[in-house]
Amino acid sequence: MTKNETLALQRALNGSGMAYAVLGEALEEDGIYGPLTDRVHRWHLDHDTSIPTITPEPAKPWWHSRALLGGMATIIVGIAGLAGYALDVQQITEIVVSASALVAGILSTVGSLRRKGAIDPTLVMRLPHGRDVRLPVLSNRQDRAGTGRDPGPFGF
Repeated sequence: MTKNETLALQRALNGSGMAYAVLGEALEEDGIYGPLTDRVHRWHLDHDTSIPTITPEPAKPWWHSRALLGGMATIIVGIAGLAGYALDVQQITEIVVSASALVAGILSTVGSLRRKGAIDPTLVMRLPHGRDVRLPVLSNRQDRAGTGRDPGPFGF
């Protein structure tokens, strides 16, 4: 779907009142098929069967684009070469691994700070259709140390 087509869709959804019905406000008419446009469009398709139900994927953030990240890495290596640094494959690998570890640490810290609910220590992974992979939980949750407190799901 082109930007103009998405813009026309957003205008039509706003004009028909669908955006107000779903979101309580108008869609931003920016030509980007983002999550809000996707939500209103899918709701509309569920309620109006005269329109085909094929919808494009919502726009993804730039950092999810492997092509863009690869291009940025190539530019950085090119700039380093122009500055007189000779990088071999080993050095590039070390830089990428270090940068990945740094980004992962920042993301996990920010995610922890913005967390809205408690953490389930037994949940390992969510699977489709409501199936979850969980760690085993001790069935006897008694206070073994005599401290008077609940030892938690792992017994400590």
